[in-house]
This record gives sequence, structure tokens and C-alpha cells, in this order.
Amino acid sequence: MTRLVGVLALCVAVTFGAATTGCTSTVHGAAVKSKGSVPADDLPPLEESALDDLLLSDNDLKEISGVELESFYTAEEMNDNADVVSEADCLGAIYPGEDAYYRGSDWTAVRDELLLESSAGDDARLVEQTLVLFDTRDDAVEFFETSKEVWDTCAQTKDITVDEGAWVPDDVQQVNGRMISQKAEVSGTLDGICQHALGIVSNVIIEGYSCDVADNDDAQQIATQILENAAEQ
Repeated sequence: MTRLVGVLALCVAVTFGAATTGCTSTVHGAAVKSKGSVPADDLPPLEESALDDLLLSDNDLKEISGVELESFYTAEEMNDNADVVSEADCLGAIYPGEDAYYRGSDWTAVRDELLLESSAGDDARLVEQTLVLFDTRDDAVEFFETSKEVWDTCAQTKDITVDEGAWVPDDVQQVNGRMISQKAEVSGTLDGICQHALGIVSNVIIEGYSCDVADNDDAQQIATQILENAAEQ
């Protein structure tokens, strides 16, 4: 993937991100009420202390991706990549954990980690895991339901560019009642196939993200594993 020089420069300033989540203006404005389509769970609201335990280990991520990974960036704050996206309303569909997208949604804490394949060559793989805590389950459900609509809308939007390259999305996949995912062909700083998954459990939104020259489901597997781990809390 001919992108690592640009990615490394971008990561130093913010984090990474280049193909995946929702939409700035939708969350800024009047968020839609929960439709109640998210399956109920019997988990009590999770505390911020649970987020660190829910992040997957390097070994977990290696098992999912099949390659050696090194943590490049960790943060307890949102990302800010708004200036490299041509369509502001689709910022969240393109990047995970974006400040402008989550702003106004009553989130209370975040954990974000970006990892790069140890080889660091042009074709090195990238994965990212992001956890966002909300005050209540209803707040998280509202965010998830709004995001589904945003992602669907952005999947139909043409001529979106990300960091001077094209972002060409597939249709949004409803994985199950707790997760959606989307793949996009990207070029520019990134060059390959990126997948973004968004899931929910209790009062936590989970985002998985992956980019590679090959087509894979790493992001969805990351989000699935975190969801399963959260259910055991």
C-alpha cells in the first residue's frame, strides 16, 4: 500500500483514519430518536475503567490480521481529520472516532489505538480500534441508529475525496442488530481496501478499522471480538 509516509505524517498530528464512520452535521444537529432496533442486553452501564480492558491485545490483533503489528498511536481523545475530507457530512463514515462527528452526542470517554504492520513497507497493513463511552445506553443507541442512516447516505454520495485520493464505498452491511460495516476502495495517502465496522454494547460504541492492499474483514472481526469480550464483563 503506497501510503505509509503520508500516514505516518498524519498520525503524528492527529491519529490516522482514512476510510470509515459517520457524519459531522448529523450529530451536530437534531439527532434522531432511537428506533429501538438494537437488541436489549442485560449488561449494566460500563464505566470508563472498563475501556482499557476491552481494547484487544497485540496478540489478539495479530491473530485476527495474521501479521505482526506494532502500536503506533494511542489516545484518550478524539481524532480530528476534518480538513482532509471533501464531504464534511461524511467525515464519520470515513474515519473512526472523529471529534466533529461525536460532538454533541453526550459521549464521556474514548480510547483509540492505531497499529501498523511491523514490516512498515509500502504494503504494510493498518488496523485501528476505538471505544467510545456514553452516559447511558439510550445515548449510545441513538448514536448508533443515527450513524446507520448517515453511512447509508454517504454510501450513495459520489466524488468524495480523502487526503487528495478517492473514497469509493460499497453498500453498508447490516452485520447483525448490533453492528454495521462498510468497505471502500481508497487511493491517495492510502491505496487499497479499507473496512470500517461500528458496533454497540450497553453504553459503548465500538469501531474497528483496517486498510490493506488485499480485501479482508479485519475491522469487522476486531469489533466482533470486542463486543464478545464486553458481553462477558
